[in-house]
Amino acid sequence: MCTRQHNSHFPEGMLDLTQVVTESDSEPAAGDGARLTRLLEESQQSLLTIAHRGFNHWILTFSGGKDSTTTVILALETALQEHLELERIDVVYADTLVEIPVIQSYALRFLEFLKEFDRLQSLPLHFHVVRPPLEERFWVCLLGKGYPPPHQQFRWCTKRLKIEPVEKHLADVICPKRTALITGVRFGESAARDRRLSASCRRGGECGQGVWFHYSSRLQAAYLAPIVSWKECDVWDFLAFWVPSRGYPVYLLEKEVYHGRDTRFGCWMCTVVRQDKTMEKLVAQPEWAHLRPLMEFRTRVLQLTSHPASRERRPDGTPGRLSLETRKQLLDELLRLQEALHTPLVEEEEVEFIKALWSDKRYGSYEEARG
Repeated sequence: MCTRQHNSHFPEGMLDLTQVVTESDSEPAAGDGARLTRLLEESQQSLLTIAHRGFNHWILTFSGGKDSTTTVILALETALQEHLELERIDVVYADTLVEIPVIQSYALRFLEFLKEFDRLQSLPLHFHVVRPPLEERFWVCLLGKGYPPPHQQFRWCTKRLKIEPVEKHLADVICPKRTALITGVRFGESAARDRRLSASCRRGGECGQGVWFHYSSRLQAAYLAPIVSWKECDVWDFLAFWVPSRGYPVYLLEKEVYHGRDTRFGCWMCTVVRQDKTMEKLVAQPEWAHLRPLMEFRTRVLQLTSHPASRERRPDGTPGRLSLETRKQLLDELLRLQEALHTPLVEEEEVEFIKALWSDKRYGSYEEARG
C-alpha cells in the first residue's frame, strides 16, 4: 500500500518502450521454435524495461484463459529469473458469478496452486478474487432492475461485472507512476479488440514490434500487454513446450477447459454472442453433459425476452425494462434450475435483493416511476 500522489504528469521518455524491441528482418512461421524464442525475449524485455524504469508494483489480471495464464506465468518467471526487486505483485481474478463452471473451477484452482507453489515463495505475491457488488450483479440487474439481456448495443455487463469492481478493489493499492497493470490482450483476438488497441496507440500508447504500452492518467497506472503481438498458436506453443518444465499445471487447459484451440469463453449466460459455441463444445463432453440445462436456460431467456410482451413500454412507446411478470417467471425458473443441478447459480442474498427491487417504483412500470 502506498500514499496516492495527485500529480498526474508522466515523465517524458517513459512511454518509449519500442526502443527495447529487437528488429527482425524476417518473420519466422508460427510454430517455429525460433519464433517463440524471439517472442519470449521481446516480451521479457518489455517487462524488464518497465521494472528498471520504476514500475516495481505489478498487477497481473487473470481470467483463467490461455492468454492471461500465459501472461501471469511469463511475468512471474521473468521476475524470478531476472531477480527483479519488485515491491509487490498482485494477481487479480474477476469472478462475475456467472462464469462457466469448469472455467471458474480451473481459475480458482490455479490461483490456489500459485499460492502454494514453492518456486514462487520468494516473490511478494498477493491474490485477489474480486466480485461485483450486490447491487450490480448479473441477476440483480436482469431480474431485479429489469435490464434486458446484454447485446452489442447495450453491453451493460462487462463494466458492471468486471471493470468497475476490479478498479475499485485496486484503487487503494495502486501507486502512482509505480504500478503497471499487466494484461494478456492480443491483436487478432477480435476485430473490436483490435480497434480498441489501435485507438489506444493513437492516443499516446506505444506499439512496438512486440509490446503495447499505455499510461492511464485517470488510474495513475501503466498498462502493459507483453504478448500483444503473439498469435494464438504461439500462446499454445508456450503453454505446451515452455511452461511444463517449470512445474505449472497447465496441461489440462487445452484438453479439459478449451476442448480444442479455437474456443473463446466467458460467462455461461453470455447473450452478446449469437451462438454459444463454447457451451456447445463443453456439454458435448460426457463429464460436463449435465450442464446442458445452463445452455438451454440461456436460450430460454433470449426467447422469452425477445417477445414484445416481455417489456415495459416507455412513454414514447419504445421497449424498455423487462416486465415484472417476466422477471418473476425467470427467477422462478432459475431457482428450479439451480435445485435440479445442485449447482449454485444465484445467491440467497441476491434473491432477497431482487425481490426488494420489485417493490421499488424506479424499477416498476414507467407510469409508477413518473408518479
